Parts: sequence; C-alpha cells; structure tokens
Amino acid sequence: MGKRSVNRIKVFSTVTCKFVGTVAFFAVMVVMLFGCEEDNFSSSSSIKLKFSADTVLFDTVFTTIGSSTRYLKVYNPSKYDVKISSIRLAGGSSSPYRINADGASGVSISDVNLRSKDSLFVFVEVTIDPARQNAPLLVEDSILFSTNGNEQNVKLVSWGQDVFLMNSRTIMSDTVFTTDKPYLVYNYLYVDKNCTLSIPAGVKIYFHNNAQLIVSGSLDIRGEMDNPVVFEGDRLENYYSDKAGQWSGVWLAAGSKYNSLSWTEIKNSVIGLIVDTCVTADAPTLVLSHSRVENCSYAGLLARGAKINADNCLFSNAAEACVALTLGGEYNFYHCTVANYWGNYLYRSGPALLLNNYYTYQLVDDGPTYLEPRDMVQANFFNTIIYGSLSSELGIDNAYNGQQVSAQMNYYFQDCIVRVPYDYDLTDESHFVRVTRLDPKFRSIEEQCFELDTLSPAKDVANIDISNMYPVDLNGFNRLTDGKPDLGAFERDE
Repeated sequence: MGKRSVNRIKVFSTVTCKFVGTVAFFAVMVVMLFGCEEDNFSSSSSIKLKFSADTVLFDTVFTTIGSSTRYLKVYNPSKYDVKISSIRLAGGSSSPYRINADGASGVSISDVNLRSKDSLFVFVEVTIDPARQNAPLLVEDSILFSTNGNEQNVKLVSWGQDVFLMNSRTIMSDTVFTTDKPYLVYNYLYVDKNCTLSIPAGVKIYFHNNAQLIVSGSLDIRGEMDNPVVFEGDRLENYYSDKAGQWSGVWLAAGSKYNSLSWTEIKNSVIGLIVDTCVTADAPTLVLSHSRVENCSYAGLLARGAKINADNCLFSNAAEACVALTLGGEYNFYHCTVANYWGNYLYRSGPALLLNNYYTYQLVDDGPTYLEPRDMVQANFFNTIIYGSLSSELGIDNAYNGQQVSAQMNYYFQDCIVRVPYDYDLTDESHFVRVTRLDPKFRSIEEQCFELDTLSPAKDVANIDISNMYPVDLNGFNRLTDGKPDLGAFERDE
C-alpha cells in the first residue's frame, strides 16, 4: 500500500473517531438532561381536578344486555403534575358499572399520573341484572377520585328495564304478547305457519342490530291512538333516536296471510315492512291502518306481488323508496302521506313512491338474464300526498331495455298531490283525476313533522266520500269536523 493510501486511511480514521466521539458526547448529554429532569409533582391539597360533567348519564339499559360506552374527561388545571392515588367505584365489586382509565380497568385503579394542564379519559359501561320488576328502575353509583387527600366524585346514573328476551325464538302456536314489560329480539323472532302472533296496545318491541321479525303465519297488531305498538332498535340513547338501519325490519314472508296492523310505529330499520306475495283470494295480505313507517336505510314499505289496503298512514324518509310496490300486485291507499326528504342530508336515487311490474333473474352466474312479467292489477291512491326533495317522487318502472313489459300496469291517483316535473302529463284521466304537483307545505321537514302548515294547498280539498270512509286521521282527529277534509294522513286542526 502506498504512502498516500496510508495517509487517507489515517485521515478517515481520525475523522470517524471524532464523529463517533461527538455523537457519544451528545447521547450522554441527552441522557443526563432527561435523567436530571425533576418530576414536577405536587402534594398540595389545594389542587383539585376538574371534570367534563358532574354526572355520567345512561339512557334505558336492558337487563343483562349491557350498554354502550360513555366517557368522562378528567382535567388537571394546575401548573403542577399530580398523582391520582385512586380512581374507584363507590359500589366496589358489587357495582353494575365498569371503569377503564389510563389503560387499566377494574373496580379500583391506583396511582394514575396526570401532568400539568393535561387530561385523561375514564370510560364507563354498565350491565344491569334482572330485577323482576316491570317498571324502569334507577341504578346509581359514583366514581371516586382521591388526589392529595382530596375526595371528589362524579355520579353514574342509569335506568334499567327488565325485558322478555326473544333470542332466535320460534312461535309455534297462537301467542298473545303481554304488556307488563317490553320485548327484546336478538337475531330473529319467527312466527310459524298457521300461527298468529297477537300484540295488544302499548307493547314495545326492541330489536338488536340486524334482528328481524319474520312472519310466515299471521300478525295481528291492535295498537291505540294514545298507546301504539312500537318497533324500534335497542339503542335508546338520544344519538340513536333518528339513526336508520339499526335493525332489519318486519318481514311478512310468502305464505303469510290475514295480517292486520293498526296504530303501529316501525322506525329506524333497514326495511321497515316487507310484504311478500299474496296467497289469499278473499282478503289482503295486509291491512295497515293509522301507522307510521319512518326513517329506513333502504325502504319503508317494500311489497312484492302483495295485496295491501292502507289508510291514514305515514311513510317517511328512506334511502331509496318510502313505498316500493314491486312485482305487481293489488294496492289501495287512502288518506296517506308519503314524504321522502332523505336527500336533504344524504344522496338517494329512488323516488318516494315506486311502482314496478316485473323482475329479472339468472339461472347461472354470468348467464343470460330472464324477465318475468308480473301484473300490477291495481295501485290506487285516494286523498294522498306523495312528495319529497327530488324533482320527481313518482317512479313507474314498466320497461326493460327500452321495451314495455308485457304485464298490466294499472295505477290511478284521485284527489292527490304528487311531486312530478312540470312537463309530466297529469291530464290522462285513466291515471290522474284532480291531481296537482303543488308543494303541500309540511309543518317542519327538519323536525320530520309532516302535518300541514296553515297555507297548505292540501287543506279542504279532499274527496269527502273517501273521507267519510276513513274519518279519523293519524292524530286521532276527526277530519269531518269542519266538513272540508284535508289531503294526507293528517287533518289540520285549526
């Protein structure tokens, strides 16, 4: 090796040693700096924690099922760090509540450090054991915080409700539900063929996520104006009061017959009510009266070749159609309101009302598509409002690939308001008689109140012959009081 090469090696070695020495020096300095940092913890009893709320409140919690998680935020407002000696439940191991703080969970959590001006989350859950009492019960406890000799507390409050739990249950004989406490459905509740499930006024049925009521027999619901039968999800916190898609819905399966629902509320499901093909020539598959089907993540009423009579009903807000009458069938609607404003806060492509008279299918994947015509024998609407946020809220689906389907498509609107574009022909009296496209002026779309405002053009223009057949509106008000009934499910009470 030449002298120049040896010199280069010596220079490189010298530089490398200096660099390594410099890095080592700074590393030692960093360790010394952090190692010498003094904890700024204070033991002064004058330091008090602050909380995001003085009470953690749960809505109704069903016994044995548990709740959603709530949280509490704990603040250290002082300029000193503090050590929280303990975060514990006052009720100890017998408490129905559970807490989790700083990554630890249990009845009592010790030695939690909280830096100056910092905060931490305390998460809370509750499970309430059956109390064998039908009325809601108040369940209380508190979280105790011990810091520098100070004791502070935050209250925990829940309302527990005992329920009849129906988990994957099949009803195999005629059954009448009782009114002493609610029912909670997990997975499914199935009504077998030739069996009738009767539900009297005041019964509430809650459904867990994806749960469904399936009826192959008959469903007889007899709610009352001031005491309806309610179907909804089992999340009763305020946040979920208008969240669609919480449960699957009610399905009247093929073969189901003689179904009757009055003063019934179905809300916040995927499909509110599915009604399959009629099997009885002497009666409708479903008679639906004075009922509400609201806020569905797909469709409100989905009929498939069924036979339905509906009066004084509200179908509102669905991601697709509020009422979809498909695969033909026979339908009569009297004094109903179909209002779809889902598009106000989320895009939708379907109309408020859809009529269809065919279906398509494939025998094998990627095989040819076959079309099956199904007669729409009749779809009649009297004294009814069909409106929403789209420019057209009436969909007539009776063509496939540009060709008319060879099946009946008989639809008829009399004394109605229907939202259609201004170039839509409403003069064909085989389909439209005294039908307008005027805005019905609902009282409050934002609050989902579809009663009529003072200046509504739907006032006083209903066909009184139809109103005489259905005199009581969805609020229990007699629409014949002033001799000039209004369109829709709600009579305006001046």
